[in-house]
Amino acid sequence: MCIRVGPWLALGLVILISAPLYSQRPLSYMESSDGLDSPRMERGRTEIVFGDIDGDGNVDIVSIGDHGSPGLDEHGIMVWFGDGRGNWSVVQSGRFGYGGVALGDVNNDGLMDVGFGMHHNYSGEPFGNRLLGVALGDGTGENWTPWDEGLATSGETWGMFETDFADVDNDGFLDLGSISFGCCAGLHIYRNNGDGTWAQSFGFVGGNARNNFFFGDINGDGNADFASGHSSGTVYFGDGRGGFALADGNLPPAGSVGRRGVSLGDVNDDGRDDLAFVTSSGGLAVWSWASDGVWQDLSGSLPVSGDFGATQIADMNLDGHGDLIAFGRGRVVVYTGDGLGNWELAAEFDTPGTRGVAAFRAGVDLDHNGFPDIGVVASEGGRNRPRVFLENSVPTELRIYPKYPRGGETFIAGSVRFIEWSAALPPRLQKSAMTLELSLNGPDGPWRRVADAVPNNGRYQWLIPPTLPTSIDCYLRYMLTTGDGDAGAMTPAAFTIVAISPQIPE
Repeated sequence: MCIRVGPWLALGLVILISAPLYSQRPLSYMESSDGLDSPRMERGRTEIVFGDIDGDGNVDIVSIGDHGSPGLDEHGIMVWFGDGRGNWSVVQSGRFGYGGVALGDVNNDGLMDVGFGMHHNYSGEPFGNRLLGVALGDGTGENWTPWDEGLATSGETWGMFETDFADVDNDGFLDLGSISFGCCAGLHIYRNNGDGTWAQSFGFVGGNARNNFFFGDINGDGNADFASGHSSGTVYFGDGRGGFALADGNLPPAGSVGRRGVSLGDVNDDGRDDLAFVTSSGGLAVWSWASDGVWQDLSGSLPVSGDFGATQIADMNLDGHGDLIAFGRGRVVVYTGDGLGNWELAAEFDTPGTRGVAAFRAGVDLDHNGFPDIGVVASEGGRNRPRVFLENSVPTELRIYPKYPRGGETFIAGSVRFIEWSAALPPRLQKSAMTLELSLNGPDGPWRRVADAVPNNGRYQWLIPPTLPTSIDCYLRYMLTTGDGDAGAMTPAAFTIVAISPQIPE
């Protein structure tokens, strides 16, 4: 049900105020991989990420390939451009590969850039000759300029792999983190100086690794933390200046190679990221940080054993609670959560003929039906193949679902964070744009503009103004415009913005 209420009347917007209405139908998925079999991939691990590379409002898929990159078929930055209906077409740039990838705007020019860690830095030219790299995009997804002076200069050898962006020092620029490709290059965090140069703020070499690396805010202080599949430990808390400290506490032992299938997301609705991973017996586990050195096991009825190899946390049924998605040995499962540590198997499907896990990603709406979708890469018949599975409901009306923040989060003024949403567009609607506004004084405003008519691709990189004062009553307002009606939504609960110190007067 959609109704007109409160401050939305003056805007003429329809606002959805009852998010659980989304979750009344069962989840089911259909494959939509047309175009993903080019280029022909080989074998070994890789990473895929979802993001709108060319700013057309449709989410694309990005990778730098598996063991066969660079080769005759796959090479460099591979962008499978999406048309918003589950069809894909690839463009490749560069002669390097085999590793992980991250997306974000590192120089704050409004265009999507790419970071990567890799094993095959064979390019012989500045674009792709480092184990860690960053390249600036021009908004097309086809042309890239190296922007990576100082990366991979802290003892990294052999290779780096999964990579992520976050503002670890709250200075308004995205920084880069990455984990070793197996043994022995360690973990490394590099601060972005904003001019194409980078300097390590934290890191070490040695140990073993399982390639997983994710930034998030686990203890809720507003500073970037990370979780990784490294043998030295899994969770590290950030100090907001680029430094990190191990915080595994009473988590189960990670093992000599590192914890498998690590991912982050909020499952208990407190605004802090929780930790999911694959257990030593192939089962699934979710733990939540409670206090210094203390973690709470929220695994509940999740399987204690199995053949899983990867996890993701996302709200797949849009009921306001984080769910657990897992993949392994040709089977994808979705366990929906209730925010209290109880789980229900809500969907499962097979990927016939596949074995192992080369890459896994879930939680982003790829086709504008409002529900998150799933991507996998796994070996089939001796070679890797990427596949996408779309939640198959068909929307009949405009709907917006605020994904992040949802309430309880802490942001630091002057830092970069990401605002995320999903929007259901009936099939007749093709063009849409999102406007975002902020209130520091509760759900009734007043409102100030954050972004005006940006692409409706589900994610906006927000450089939080450094002049904002501290407020514990912050809300975001989402306003979706189309050629055939508009809709609105609002953060369901308050989040916090903390002023920088000393505070700069507005």
